[in-house]
Amino acid sequence: MWVSRAVRIPRKPFVDLDYARHMPNSYVEREKRTVPRKVYTDRFGAPDIKQYYIHPEDYVHSEKRPWEDQQLTKYIKRQDSYFGSQISNKYFELRRPTSKRMKDVEWTFFPGDLVQVMVGKDKGRQGLIMSVSRETSEVIVDGLHTRLGEDMENSERLGVDKTLRWKEQPLSVLKNHVMLVDPNDDSPCTAKWQLNAAADEYIRVSTKSGYEIPIPSQAKVTYEYLQPENYIEVEGKDTPADAVLERTYHPKVASFEQEIMNDMGIKDEKQPAPTYWY
Repeated sequence: MWVSRAVRIPRKPFVDLDYARHMPNSYVEREKRTVPRKVYTDRFGAPDIKQYYIHPEDYVHSEKRPWEDQQLTKYIKRQDSYFGSQISNKYFELRRPTSKRMKDVEWTFFPGDLVQVMVGKDKGRQGLIMSVSRETSEVIVDGLHTRLGEDMENSERLGVDKTLRWKEQPLSVLKNHVMLVDPNDDSPCTAKWQLNAAADEYIRVSTKSGYEIPIPSQAKVTYEYLQPENYIEVEGKDTPADAVLERTYHPKVASFEQEIMNDMGIKDEKQPAPTYWY
């Protein structure tokens, strides 16, 4: 009778140190990706430069463990919103208003400007700008381009009679729904920024007649409905202007340790190694 001997395989203790065994596979595969880099060599004796690429926009770094309840709930919501948007785009077209922000050098509309409406039932009428939305490049003109709507929604549930009022609707500057008024002949025009005669300040000038369109004082009003020159500093709350303009930092070609040694009067006879700047 042959007795087979069991082959005893030696145990690998380092297997228990593989922490990836106790983590989700999706998390391991996501973290296993390599960050590409580019190395600049042959720098005439200077050390090489390693430039790493930035993480992609969808990369979300978190100090918490991804399988915890709070973080897992956050990822599930993010995943649901993503797949939900894919399904909605697959079966019907989303009608989302597209907004675009104009460049600061091209924006010439400010609260208090006299403008003329170019579209709608109020086409040809002039009014003052109440507010400006820079993110959507839209303005609201006082009393023009209005629509009748409820003053307070669901007021009947609160026992209040339903009231209606005219509400101003935004007008797009990108689509030329509104234009500035030329101070020369009170006609619609476009404006641009150019230097004044002293070449020390940019002014707003009409491209039609060349006349200056001054910026209204309402555009300089702060959130407290005050102009900067009329603001009164509150003692104990506001930082004085002299303290704000005081220069407290003077740049030096020295390290942090060297600045401390200079302040404490410690002299170091060691010469630092030369550095190279390119």
